[in-house]
Amino acid sequence: MIGVETSIDVFVCKGFSGEIVRARICLDDTVERALPLIADQIGYYTADYEKIGLYNMTRDFEYLMTDRFGERGTLPGDLIIMADGAACHKE
Repeated sequence: MIGVETSIDVFVCKGFSGEIVRARICLDDTVERALPLIADQIGYYTADYEKIGLYNMTRDFEYLMTDRFGERGTLPGDLIIMADGAACHKE
């Protein structure tokens, strides 16, 4: 569709170091598909992406692996925590 932004820049906080890095995500991607792409952009490498979680601090929700960023309302400039295991899960 002409004029529709399909990729946006967000800020990803590495939950394992606290460093905040800009990353580009595709709004149509599922979290599961995007995790390795985000990890590559921020320099985090793991063989087990199933243990990684994403939490949108700007909008106060946790992403499920099947969520699409656009459908969850992710916007440019959102701050997203990326952490291993249960470190980013909301209780």
